[in-house]
Amino acid sequence: MTTTKNHSKRHQLITKIHIAKSQLALDDDTYRALLKNTVGKTSCRNMQFGELYQVYEAMKAKGFKPKPTNTQRRGEKSPPSRGQQIDKIRALWITLGQQNNITDASEAALLAWVKRQTSRLNGGLGVDSLEWLQRDPHMTNRILESLKQWQKRLQANAAKKGKE
Repeated sequence: MTTTKNHSKRHQLITKIHIAKSQLALDDDTYRALLKNTVGKTSCRNMQFGELYQVYEAMKAKGFKPKPTNTQRRGEKSPPSRGQQIDKIRALWITLGQQNNITDASEAALLAWVKRQTSRLNGGLGVDSLEWLQRDPHMTNRILESLKQWQKRLQANAAKKGKE
């Protein structure tokens, strides 16, 4: 099993190197020269895991920007709706993002905003999770109404600009 796991990691690293090659727009000769200069070999197939990692790091040093993996992006997506008020809060937040009224419509940004708002409303104690927020229906309603009012103000401002 360990051999399969190592093979899988090695294969993933080779895949990342090939993605880096594409992102950096390296032609084949330049790519092979980079491999040769980094580890003394001209093909990923002939490299050990450590050598592949050296090549990967060299490509990052040349400007390759790897995309985050799904586990690194876990906090960005909202969980599925269950028909609760916190789902309405999420929906309004996402709508504000789609309308380009906020720069970050991620779940993490929503949680940061909710924490600031609840801290202001709750004497300095902010709520760290929307699920915790729903335990206090009054607070949940205040946050929802705050978002609705924000959206109305933005719509009114857009309408004023449209008339000018």
